[in-house]
Amino acid sequence: MSSDFRSRLFGFFFICLVIICELCSGSCAQQEEINQRFRAIFQPGDCWFAAVADAKTGRMIYRQRADLPCLPASNLKLFVTTTAFEYLGSHFRYRTPLMGHGSLDGQGVWHGDLLVRGSGDPTFSGRFEANELDATAAMDRWADQLLSRGFREIRGNLYGFDDVFDENYWGAGWPEKSWMDWYTAPSGGLILNDSCLDVGIYPNRPGQPPSLRTVPETNSIPINNVASTTAKRGRNSLNLSRPFLGNDFKLSGQISSGNGPVQVTVAVNDPTKFFIEVLKEVFEKKGIRISGKAMDADLAENLPTRGWHVLAWKESPTLIQLAQVINTRSQNLFADSLLKTLGQRRAGSGSWKGGEKVVKDFLASLKIDNTALQMEDGSGLSRLDRVTAQMTLDLLLAVQKKAWFRDWRQTLAVSGGTEGSLRKRLNTPLLEGKVFAKTGFIDNVYCLSGYVLSQNNRVYAFSFMFNGGSQGGKHPHDRMEEALTLLARDEP
Repeated sequence: MSSDFRSRLFGFFFICLVIICELCSGSCAQQEEINQRFRAIFQPGDCWFAAVADAKTGRMIYRQRADLPCLPASNLKLFVTTTAFEYLGSHFRYRTPLMGHGSLDGQGVWHGDLLVRGSGDPTFSGRFEANELDATAAMDRWADQLLSRGFREIRGNLYGFDDVFDENYWGAGWPEKSWMDWYTAPSGGLILNDSCLDVGIYPNRPGQPPSLRTVPETNSIPINNVASTTAKRGRNSLNLSRPFLGNDFKLSGQISSGNGPVQVTVAVNDPTKFFIEVLKEVFEKKGIRISGKAMDADLAENLPTRGWHVLAWKESPTLIQLAQVINTRSQNLFADSLLKTLGQRRAGSGSWKGGEKVVKDFLASLKIDNTALQMEDGSGLSRLDRVTAQMTLDLLLAVQKKAWFRDWRQTLAVSGGTEGSLRKRLNTPLLEGKVFAKTGFIDNVYCLSGYVLSQNNRVYAFSFMFNGGSQGGKHPHDRMEEALTLLARDEP
């Protein structure tokens, strides 16, 4: 090799090295500018956990405490619903049978027992009915089917079998004084009206107790009404309470005769007892008399293990519709039940820990580090739940390759939409209808994870999680909106 050729070759490599260094320098400078913009929003002194990437290429755009465990609040529902789509399928439905053990004589008398084999279906309510207040619509249809077959009397008991799930209804790390709130409703094998009682409190004549109407309409849950109606106008001072382990409700306080009705939704204790006693009332109102008791099958003596026949079915809406309730409306009971369903079907344990194992298996199959994941429930209500922003972002990136991704993405809340947890947020011209995400909130925890479509039709995946501490003078929602606006403008 001649010295002249070596000199030229050396010169060529030197020029290439200079170009590479300049490109790297420019890229580093650009990344530092991006970092500064995001740090101005997610101030390092605040307790933010953030991760952002180009959804198409996976290129990381910004990270802040992204690998540290943090509280996800309802962003945990992303892990539950994606795992369910993977292992149960978009069109999965719960099926709950009404079964009989006995025989029907010519007089319409069933000699034997009836049993509802619980599946964990959370949709025995008016949520998917033409009338949302018709919480017992599915039970009415069961009664109609029995009547059409000639049933007029049941000479036996009515049992509720709930062993598909465990009876751990209270999550570790849940707020101690919230046992009556709808968002802590028990996720049992049998669920009626979201395991809640809706109570309408109507003012009466002054000096008299207010009138009460409940959904579902039932006498199985007593309400000791010691409240009174007052003549004076003013604020109501009503209190509806029950003990932690009972359904003995007490209504106290005052309601003004000049005010409208008050609507209260309260979680019940013992969801199986609630379900099966209301079912007995529905059957009897329809004209099917039941001579025996309505009870949990666990309390039965010598309950037959064979010889049961299906008399009627109740089928839930599809997983797509269930996930919309979970991701768009952030309904806790649906998420808690779905996680237990995953555990029961994939890990042999209808529990939250069984479900956690299935979620971890799913993350492992995606080659996502799951070591920081901790699930004490499916809803994200527990202050012991843990994820990382990077883990959440990695999940959002990985599921885009799944055949069910489009079905799942449509279950997310949409910025400025007509319903759901983002309907009143992110409604600027740049962001309205462009953010598809899951919100999250518990005390001092604000989270948002999902996708944002930019003005140039580029999609970014993001996970923003705020866990208490200073807010730098701005609400965390405002900080999130600033960051999403930056992405929507394609400024990274």
